[in-house]
Amino acid sequence: MNRSVNKIGIIGGGIGGLTMALTLKRNNLDFKIYEKSNAFKDVGAGIGISSNAFKIFDKLNVGDILRKRGHYIKKTILATEKLKTLKEIPFPEEVYCIHRASIIDVLSNELDKNSCELNKELINIENNDTAKAYFKDNTNAEFNTLIASDGIHSIIRKTIFPETKIRKTNQVIWRGITDFDINSDLKHTYYELFEGSLRFLFLPISDTKIFWLAVQEKKNFNKDSSTSLKAYLLKSYQNFDSIVLDMLHKTEENDILENELEDLKPNYKNWFKNNTVFIGDSIHATTPNLAQGACQAIEDAYTLGICLKNNKENAFSEYQNLRLKKVEYIVKQSWMIGKMSLTNNSLQKKLLHLMLKYLPEKQYQKRFKRLIDIEYINKLENTKAKTVYN
Repeated sequence: MNRSVNKIGIIGGGIGGLTMALTLKRNNLDFKIYEKSNAFKDVGAGIGISSNAFKIFDKLNVGDILRKRGHYIKKTILATEKLKTLKEIPFPEEVYCIHRASIIDVLSNELDKNSCELNKELINIENNDTAKAYFKDNTNAEFNTLIASDGIHSIIRKTIFPETKIRKTNQVIWRGITDFDINSDLKHTYYELFEGSLRFLFLPISDTKIFWLAVQEKKNFNKDSSTSLKAYLLKSYQNFDSIVLDMLHKTEENDILENELEDLKPNYKNWFKNNTVFIGDSIHATTPNLAQGACQAIEDAYTLGICLKNNKENAFSEYQNLRLKKVEYIVKQSWMIGKMSLTNNSLQKKLLHLMLKYLPEKQYQKRFKRLIDIEYINKLENTKAKTVYN
């Protein structure tokens, strides 16, 4: 089968797709990226980016630019709804909170305009000896290699792997960013508050703004049409520390984003078929409890780029073998954490607080170090370099 990388198409211009494009550009591979919107943009709020992603951004020569756009986070504090500390955990390596749009902006500005196609909404594909993409504007394009980066609701995945289904958590999440007095306690700290049936998280995204997230079980979400979302959240979180209510009060109603949490159950056998290969949420979407969704898409993109650069017949399978085990671990861990973090049972709430408080710090650190480990990428690059040298 011909897997020439002389003509590569990327569908989806989010963080994963743009990292894929920049990786291909840095490796001097011919590609074109297709985005359904009229510009590369993201309507999302903040995002946590840990050292695994930043090490890749450094390899792509955009790491320092992104650090300047983000806010450095030194530690996590797990606490009760009244802000009573249960556990304080320092991050062993760098973590930043940054607006998604900032990452999109930095990555897209590194690309040549002639390698980008905007207003290209995919409606169908054919996956045979070559991949053919059909767009809403009645145009089409054909590729020797097609990279799917079109998110959890991927049209390409639904066509090629229709058996892979979205899994609902039955939890609702709200996100918001607001101006806030970032005092010394808040400046470099990620807070996660557990109440039982409610959860609230917040961290600075700049020197003057806070990014917050609120989570509730869907069955308990009972807002009527006459109540504004902001009023509903203020009532729901009325027993939380005053700092939480202050954040909600200061957030504009139109700036609050609402979604149901979901992922893809990790029972997938393949991340590719014929000449089409998947990265990021399109094949292994995860819940945000480990703040690794975008980071893992970034790892996917860079790893696949190296495998394609090596121009091996087994590039797709090599990429999947390198990435599968880590991704499965993250998806399963994040799902478990999300399920454990909310409970209507008072005894389970007490047990959760005890577990968070007394679980040894080394266990938290061990998990974090597993998340940020990219030694496999370094080995892959070293193997490639030795092969070229020899």
